[in-house]
Amino acid sequence: MPNFMPRVKLKAIFAGMTRAERAVLVLLCLFAVKFLCSTAAHFVPALQGVDMLGSGRNPVDVWLLLLCCTALLGTFCLYRRALRAARVHLTPFDGTLLAVCCALSAAFYLHAMVGRQSLYLWDNATYYNLQVRLESNFADGVFMGVGSTIYKTWFNDYAPLVINILLEPFFMFTARTANTFAILCGVLIPALVYFSALVLLIALRNGLQPRAPRLFTALGLVFVLLMPLLHVALYRGMPDLLGVAFALMLLALFVGYDFSAPAPARLVCMAVFTGLLIVTRRSYMFTVVTLFALYGIWVLAKTLARRDAGAVRRFLTFALTSLACVGLPLAPMFWRIVRADYSDRYATYQTGGFVAELANQRVYLGYFLLAVLLVGVLYGLYKKAARFLSVLALAGAVATVWLVTRVQNMDDHQSLAVAPFYLLGFFLCALAVADLPRPAAWLPAGALGLLCALNFGACSTLLPPLFFPTEVYSGLYFYVDDERQDMAGIAQVNDWLRANCSGENSAYMICHGVVYSADVFRAAALPDESIRAMLPYGAVNPGNDAFPKELFTAQVVLTCTPFDPSNHTEKINSAFLENQELYHPFELAAEFDMGNGYTIQAYRRVKEPTVAELDTYRRWLAEEDAQFPYNFSAVWDQLETQLAK
Repeated sequence: MPNFMPRVKLKAIFAGMTRAERAVLVLLCLFAVKFLCSTAAHFVPALQGVDMLGSGRNPVDVWLLLLCCTALLGTFCLYRRALRAARVHLTPFDGTLLAVCCALSAAFYLHAMVGRQSLYLWDNATYYNLQVRLESNFADGVFMGVGSTIYKTWFNDYAPLVINILLEPFFMFTARTANTFAILCGVLIPALVYFSALVLLIALRNGLQPRAPRLFTALGLVFVLLMPLLHVALYRGMPDLLGVAFALMLLALFVGYDFSAPAPARLVCMAVFTGLLIVTRRSYMFTVVTLFALYGIWVLAKTLARRDAGAVRRFLTFALTSLACVGLPLAPMFWRIVRADYSDRYATYQTGGFVAELANQRVYLGYFLLAVLLVGVLYGLYKKAARFLSVLALAGAVATVWLVTRVQNMDDHQSLAVAPFYLLGFFLCALAVADLPRPAAWLPAGALGLLCALNFGACSTLLPPLFFPTEVYSGLYFYVDDERQDMAGIAQVNDWLRANCSGENSAYMICHGVVYSADVFRAAALPDESIRAMLPYGAVNPGNDAFPKELFTAQVVLTCTPFDPSNHTEKINSAFLENQELYHPFELAAEFDMGNGYTIQAYRRVKEPTVAELDTYRRWLAEEDAQFPYNFSAVWDQLETQLAK
């Protein structure tokens, strides 16, 4: 009997799984076997030839494709389980609304992105670079691919693991350019957000029973479709928006459940969506903390009020189990985030703080959407069944901003961590409209839809700002870098670097402005990564980027005329030119007319570096050294020791 019981339980678990869920389990087991074999091959060189079967990009990496398709199928199963657990059923009307939203959104992004000649730089390029790097890691074998992916999830400031994994099955069959990556994100990710929003709207519709349920659902989706904050980052190729989909699913699972009865499927879905949300983007960790803190307070208050010891026990068991299953595996990531002080590191070009970021959020929303949010919150407080949701919307937004500003500033893409709370407030406004008498409800609904369209049109430049002061509109405008007319010149510089430099970090570019920086040349060559290997990102932010040793070690140093400055790079350039005038450590090896008024100069080092050169940089950068000695004096002292030898 003791041996029989575990078999019975295991059989019951398998019997409760769908075919798709069983397929996910089988595929995961297959991948696990491959990972064990790859691990053995990593330590036994004789097995490496066998391990590389199916690996590489010719035409695709079979094992990476297997992992990513398993993740896609697993996400589908997770959503299907969540819908059943939340008792959400889509009607034909719901399906029609979803199809219309997806079609309109896809048309907008395709219109904006197809044929767009732009370089994706700065943060916009980071996600694309990580997508390319995912393939590079797995091209070295499954062991290296899994190991590097886990390491970067734990210790990288950008760790969009879920984004990369879910996009890869589509991305690997494209030309792998930055524009194809942006198009895939623009078409696929909003569709999942609209579906998740629809699930939450249906859950709210079931619990709050609006007078006009169809109007409530339609107006709620209009708010999602036409909210500029949800789209502005994605328009520039930054797919942080995916996390909003997972946050909305968490809210849908919260609605109407207070642990008064066991619900294992719902709780498992909550835990999994929590993990997915955290590893989508660093800033969403604060969304998770806020959601569960407020939800936990509500659950405990209800259970204590009715003296339900079983509910308290179930809640505490869920909390502890979730911490063990989600918190412990991600503990290194949590520790890194808690210890970081990005607000100091990036203070040179982006000020922050709680009050300042609250003011920024008002600008990001605009007075129109802020009024919609306040109406929703006030109506939620008035309607007894929606009071917790109203408090969650307002307190959640403020608390998330406060938590994020403990460690970093908030630009538009970090503000997506607050977007789920804004949307919840908007949905309560839709509820207020839907609860009006039937004939009268259509007039405010139509007016709100029209104002949303005008707001989105002005931000996306599809329409000029009409009828209202600019403060009424959301202060977010869709843009990418201007269309480049110098792509031929950039390619010429890259070709020269390939012919004249060898080895990692063998060239360095001083200028780091809006027009020219190392990132321009690194991004222009992708997915060819040869330039990225020889030309490092550069030092633009004195609080985050160490003084560039490459000024002393690189074979070639690049700059431009007129100089394109940013932060302290102009001082570095002045020190470089002074050294050139005094000591002549470089010779001008090549000049490139970029055809836009700029000239790129390539200097080749012809003399060994000296302490005198270093002293020039010390003098020019004394102010930065006083503020960030760990990035300047610490590096200079090491260099001086090396030069003295």
